[in-house]
Amino acid sequence: MQPLSPVSNKITKIGEIMEEQFEYSEKVMEHFRNPRNVGEVKDADGIGRVGNPVCGDLMEIQIKVENNILKDVKFKTFGCGSAIATSSMITEMAIGKTLEEALKISRGDVAAELDGLPPIKMHCSNLAADALHAAIQNYMTKKEEKSKLEVEKYDFDVIVIGGGPGGLTTGILCAYRGLKTAIFEASNWGGILSWLCPNKMIENFPGLCEKTTCNDLVDSWVNEAKKLKVELKKERVNEITPDKKVIAESGEYKSKIIVLATGSSPATGGIKGEEKFSKDGRGVYYYVRNPERFAGKRVLIVGGGNSAVDAALSLADTADLITIAHRKDELRAVPQKIERMKAIDKIKVLYNTEVLEIAGAEKVEKVIMRDLKEDETIQQVVDSVVLVVGMTPNTEIFKKLGLEMDEKGYLKTDKTQKTNIDGIYAVGDIASDLQLVVVAVAHGAVVAHNAYVELRKPYWR
Repeated sequence: MQPLSPVSNKITKIGEIMEEQFEYSEKVMEHFRNPRNVGEVKDADGIGRVGNPVCGDLMEIQIKVENNILKDVKFKTFGCGSAIATSSMITEMAIGKTLEEALKISRGDVAAELDGLPPIKMHCSNLAADALHAAIQNYMTKKEEKSKLEVEKYDFDVIVIGGGPGGLTTGILCAYRGLKTAIFEASNWGGILSWLCPNKMIENFPGLCEKTTCNDLVDSWVNEAKKLKVELKKERVNEITPDKKVIAESGEYKSKIIVLATGSSPATGGIKGEEKFSKDGRGVYYYVRNPERFAGKRVLIVGGGNSAVDAALSLADTADLITIAHRKDELRAVPQKIERMKAIDKIKVLYNTEVLEIAGAEKVEKVIMRDLKEDETIQQVVDSVVLVVGMTPNTEIFKKLGLEMDEKGYLKTDKTQKTNIDGIYAVGDIASDLQLVVVAVAHGAVVAHNAYVELRKPYWR
C-alpha cells in the first residue's frame, strides 16, 4: 500500500477536482496536499488496518508506545483526498496522548479538527478513528499476551530472602503496589528484633521510640504482610542461581526480582579459648537474651558500642558484678545510655584494655587481659563473657553469584539498592554498616518503589 505523494502533478489535479466537486475546508486541502506522518514506524508496537468496501478506501496506522504514551504515529493510505487528510490529521491529534486519551478520539473530533467534511465524506473520518483504535487494540492485545507468558514463566514478581525489618518492609510495600511477592525466612520473623530483644522497647526509630516492643512491631509487620497476600514461607533458601531461581527446602521458585535481606550475625572476637567455651552454655555468649541466665554471676562484656552498654544495662538487675573491657579510651555508645550506666555502681569500665584469653576447666573461670596503656597483663575472675564486638553481614551464601562486596563483606549497591547483578537488590544490614531498623525499613521502601517501576513501567516514569 503506497501513500499518495503530495508533490505529484496528479495530486494537484485531484485537488482541483476535489475543490470543484465538494466544499472542502482549507485544513482538509492543506493535509491532503502536505500530509503529515506518512510512512512506517520502525518496529511498530501496534498496527491497525481498516477499509471501506463501498468506496475502496484503505488505511493503515502504525504506532510506537513508550510508558503508555503514543510517541510516534504514522499512516499509509490508499484512497481519496479526504481519506488522506483524515489520516494525516488523526496522527497529529494522537501523538503525545496517552492510550486512554487516544481511544477517545472520535470521527467527530477528526472532522472538527479539519473544520468539517462534506457529509458524503464523513466515513473517511470514521475510517481514520477506527484505524487508530485498531492499532491501539493490537498493541494492547500483544502486551496482554506477553504478560500472560511472563506470568506462566515466573512464580513471583519479587522474592525476598530474609524476614527481618528490611525484608518484611520490602514484601509489604511490593504487595501494596500489586506485585506478587514471597518472603523466605529460615528462623524467626523479625530477624534480630525477635531472637535478640523481643521484649525490648523500640528505640532510635522516630515516632515509635518507647511506644512499642520489638515483638509487637514485628507482629504488626507480619499481620500487614498477610493482609496484602504476601506468601510467607518459613523455610531456608539453600541457593540462588544467576537466572534468579531460588532453591529452597520445598522446591525451586523463579522470580523476576530477588531482594536479599539476610541481615547480620554477631561477630566473633578471635580470642583464645572463645570457641571452647561458646557452646553448651559453658560461659561465652554473643548477646544477652535472657538476663536471668546471668543471675548472681560475675560478667565481663567485651565491646564499647551501644550493644555493649545495652548488654550491661540489661544485666544490672541480675548479675553480681559487670565489667566492660574496651580497647579505646572512650565508649562509642550514645550519651544517654552512658549516663544511665554511670549511675549503676555494679558496672565498671576498663578502658584501653584488650582481652587475650578466656580460661577455665569445664566452664569459664577467668580472663587474661592487657592494659594497653601500661603494657601490663592482668587477670580477672569471671563466670561469663559476653562478646559484643560488632556484627557480620550474612552474605556468605551469595559469593557464588558473583555479587560485589566491600572488604567487610557488605554487598555493594547503587542508590536504588540494586547490586551489580541486574534484578538483584539488597537491603538492611547486609547492605549497610549503619545497622538501624529505620535504615532497613527505608531500604525496603526504596526497593519496592524501584521494583514496581522496573516491572510495571508506569507511564509517569
